[in-house]
Amino acid sequence: MSNDYKFTGAKHAIKKWQVPQPPTKCDGHYYRIKTGDTLFGISRKFGVTVNEILAANPQITNQDTIFIGQVICIPPVTPKPMPDCNLRVLTLTLLTEDGRPLPEVDGAVQLNARVIVRATFNRPVSRAFFFLEPTGTETCELAGLIGTDCPSAVTGVAEILWQVPPGTLGRVFTVACIDSCCAKSDEVLVVRNT
Repeated sequence: MSNDYKFTGAKHAIKKWQVPQPPTKCDGHYYRIKTGDTLFGISRKFGVTVNEILAANPQITNQDTIFIGQVICIPPVTPKPMPDCNLRVLTLTLLTEDGRPLPEVDGAVQLNARVIVRATFNRPVSRAFFFLEPTGTETCELAGLIGTDCPSAVTGVAEILWQVPPGTLGRVFTVACIDSCCAKSDEVLVVRNT
């Protein structure tokens, strides 16, 4: 069922014997039903399905009949397996417009007004996003998108032409994805003084 309104809310028991006892074995944890609870709402709250709750609670014979104060077993959340996508960023390089490597001074790539930012991957990607994280921020929340590439489906290369603002100082990195699998590159320290 997809919506909470399809389930009847918890009821007050007329007789104490109407409230089923909780299961004696619970691999998760016990929960006491409150006013307004439905099995759907409880399932959403704890990240499990209604069917998983019903399987852990054989005393519930009708999913629309639960009682305020009734104790039920909430099964443990089954972790979703992470996709094994084996996507890796092989290189991230910054080049002149004619494809030559840019000079490096004290570990920082010296940027021109326009540079090519190129990333290679171990397999083709559908999207590559290039970011600049300003130096001194130490948090990726302040990273700004400098470009996006939708590379050919047959190569593992993505690149952008970056118009570099004067005074740029920070770390460049790329994040590339194919389907729901993504990979992030190492960061490259960059500077443009003029």
